[in-house]
Amino acid sequence: MAGRNHGRGHRDDSILRVIEVDQQASPGKPFKPYRFSTPFKWLTTLFLVFLLVSLSAIAAVMIDYINTSPPFDPARLAVVETSYIYDSRGSEVAVLHAEQHRIAIKLDQVPLHVAQAFIAVEDERFFRHRGFDLIASLRAAYANHLAGDIVQGGSTITQQLAQNAFLGSETTYRRKVQEIILSLELENNYSKGEILEMYLNRIYFGNGAYGVEAASQVYFNKSVNELTIGEAAMLAGITRSPNYYNPFSNKEEAEKRMQTVLASMQRLHFISSAEYDAAINNKMVYAELPDPEYPHPYFIDYVIHHELIRILCAMPGIDSREQAYQAIYTGGLRVYTTLEPELQAYVEKTMNREELYPVTYHIDMEKARGALASIPAGRNLTRDQLLQVSDSEKGIAQPQAAVVLADPSSGRIRALGGSREYRKNEDELLRFTTLRSPGSAIKPVITYGPALDVGTLSGAGSTLNDSPFTGPQNWKPQNFDHRFRGMIPLREALYYSFNVPAVRAFQDLGTRVGVSYAQKMGITSIDPSEIDNLSLTLGGFTHGVSAIDMTQAYSVFANDGLRIDLHTVEKIVDSSGEVIYEYRKNPKRVLSPQAAFIINDILQDFVSKYLGRALQIDRPVAAKTGTSENWNDVYLVAYTPNLVGAFWMGYDEPKLGSIRQGWRYSTVFMREIFIEVFRDLEKVDFRRPDGIIRAEACTITGRRPTLESRLAGTVRADYFIVDRYAED
Repeated sequence: MAGRNHGRGHRDDSILRVIEVDQQASPGKPFKPYRFSTPFKWLTTLFLVFLLVSLSAIAAVMIDYINTSPPFDPARLAVVETSYIYDSRGSEVAVLHAEQHRIAIKLDQVPLHVAQAFIAVEDERFFRHRGFDLIASLRAAYANHLAGDIVQGGSTITQQLAQNAFLGSETTYRRKVQEIILSLELENNYSKGEILEMYLNRIYFGNGAYGVEAASQVYFNKSVNELTIGEAAMLAGITRSPNYYNPFSNKEEAEKRMQTVLASMQRLHFISSAEYDAAINNKMVYAELPDPEYPHPYFIDYVIHHELIRILCAMPGIDSREQAYQAIYTGGLRVYTTLEPELQAYVEKTMNREELYPVTYHIDMEKARGALASIPAGRNLTRDQLLQVSDSEKGIAQPQAAVVLADPSSGRIRALGGSREYRKNEDELLRFTTLRSPGSAIKPVITYGPALDVGTLSGAGSTLNDSPFTGPQNWKPQNFDHRFRGMIPLREALYYSFNVPAVRAFQDLGTRVGVSYAQKMGITSIDPSEIDNLSLTLGGFTHGVSAIDMTQAYSVFANDGLRIDLHTVEKIVDSSGEVIYEYRKNPKRVLSPQAAFIINDILQDFVSKYLGRALQIDRPVAAKTGTSENWNDVYLVAYTPNLVGAFWMGYDEPKLGSIRQGWRYSTVFMREIFIEVFRDLEKVDFRRPDGIIRAEACTITGRRPTLESRLAGTVRADYFIVDRYAED
């Protein structure tokens, strides 16, 4: 013993003493240290190596899961919200969303029993864990092991939020690990209340409803703060499998699931036994399955795809139409419009009255365009050819029509008719935005109104030359009856819509002056290459004019020469309640009141003396018709001081056909609409401004009468602008 080393690194002396004592106690049994067998050594070594390799592999996998986990980006927690469109009375008329219909609410707007229903069925230890519930996870892991697949999630509310905001819906262990990591980040950055609020605003409930408020409205037609305990349990039950547990598609299973939620709420003492019994026994009353389409599509589509896009694209931070559409369908906007539902419904009903149209053909437009390719210029399809390209079931009704009604003094567009037989994805064309030839209806806008304003014409008694005219490239315009009348007054030239006097007046005015006025009045489709084209005054536009633009232009006449921008959008409120746009009336003087008055007076004569009784109602009405070459387009703009209506009729492809004496159809249409719209509209007379004189003038010279003109019987009294009377 004395020769042994007692230092560190050698066998412990106490162990040796134990061995010596043991030997003395058993002298017949010499000590033999235990030796492991060689196979056992190998098995132990292999096990340790396997364990080390397995742990290393698991660590490598976990590191990979962590490294490939999506970054924790708080911006992705922002919810996509549904937008709404309201009519002129503030009533909701359309819900706009992409894939997700969502209404964001604050947690303090959610009743306690609603929040408790979700906690009871989804995460009863929500307030006791830090984003990951080990007990629930072990229970789910055991169930998954028995099934040989992932059949149970065991995810907390925080984990579900992490999955929804940052991950896909795949059920893999990679996603589960990443879900836990992200849920821990959520718990570190947000309170339980904030997490619960985000969860309730994001979860899917089926039938396009995202978030508890949207679901409450979809399934029960009420806000979340009105939900009963049973209704809250129903919504909480849906989230397990929205396509299976929703009452619209599987009422029996949905109500069984609701009972499960109620039982959990009672077990956790969220509700009493009496409340449980009442909820179980109360009969559930559900809303009707919502219609995915919205009413009044002509008006709403114009709001969305035209005016709203234009407004949003002008705002800071929105640089493209794509971004504008994203704001519309995901930004939670509240859009207040000028829509008058009853009037809009009446216009739509009138547009669909087949007896107001010429013979109707239902045309297969693809076949028709093929047939039109071989038709010579200036020719239309024959009746037999129309029948060959007709399809009574799927064809588009032809001819079509469009109408716009607006208040010129406020700029409010009151109703829009885009066509007849609206069909989603088949025929939803807004024909009031289609560019078609306005014919003679453009004459007051581009020629006569501007000429009176700048002074090349001094009044309704000013004279114009109706004699043969040869323009550039040997162009020789003709009147509708191919006759010439020599010198005639403006009233007669406009009243009868003679072409040659209009061309001469346009030339005297200067085409660029006339185009400038037309653009200021609201015509937006004039091609820069055609501003020197004399045929513009006859409707010879390269692209045509829309009924919306014609309504805007004539509203200047109706409003005594002031332009008030027409609009359908009154106000836009963002998701936080801030008004980000509000229409502001900004009148612009385009014509003098005197010039507007003279045009209005002549066009009232056109209604009362030329159109007969077609548009005569209980108040003064002014109007101008227009027909394109070959009768392919029929226009009528009729107006009073408090209403302007523009109407177009024609075939979608001009060469499909013509509408002879189209004014007969347009005036009947407009009369039907006017009778309804003026039923409750104040009667207002056109105003005669200062600076107008009614005086005699020679119908040949347009000047003050002479003895010779009196003897010749060529003297007539008419309206003139005072300071220009008889100067021309």
